[in-house]
Amino acid sequence: MSLEKLKSDILELIKTDEEFRLALIGALSAGLVTREETNRILSEIKKLREDFNKQLEAFKGRMDAFERRMEELREDFNRGMRSFDIKLSSLSVRWGIMSESAFRNALRGLLSEKFGVKVSRWETFDKDGIVYGKPSMVDIDLMIKDKEHFLVEIKSHVRKSDVAELLRISKLYEKIEKIKPSLMIVTPFIEEKAKEFAETNGVKVYTTDELI
Repeated sequence: MSLEKLKSDILELIKTDEEFRLALIGALSAGLVTREETNRILSEIKKLREDFNKQLEAFKGRMDAFERRMEELREDFNRGMRSFDIKLSSLSVRWGIMSESAFRNALRGLLSEKFGVKVSRWETFDKDGIVYGKPSMVDIDLMIKDKEHFLVEIKSHVRKSDVAELLRISKLYEKIEKIKPSLMIVTPFIEEKAKEFAETNGVKVYTTDELI
């Protein structure tokens, strides 16, 4: 049978044989995508896109949290290293490896960073011998913040005698400057008796851990 004859017979069957025509329509429709199926496929694609976007946002949130945590760890590390450097410096002073003045300079930097003010040096001649019992030069670290004056004793090791000396310097400062100063001690090591004596006399004690 030729192709033309086959086509002619099929067309004739479509025209005259309803059963054949319905069977042919059913077979063709089974291979075609209906509108409902198309909408369903599009809906699935949309849902997949929404799920992907949600997962992307969640991933972004986790990355942001990770970056914040890394920044916190970096800050903790830097603080720890600063604390370690100060404590190492204090040990170096005690062993005679590092000078007391270099150690004081390191702590002055910490004070300036914490309080946001410059630490200067107050010097005067104590002609009446208030501090040392005889005329002598006296010097102490000084901070001025919001019109409040702070005399600061910075040492690697503080004894009770150091606290007593600071109290005498305070009297001299008040006599000369006509201002009653607040008193502060900054040290990594303070003896227990010295700490109790300082607290009794209103002297604020800072350790290096409290500054960092």
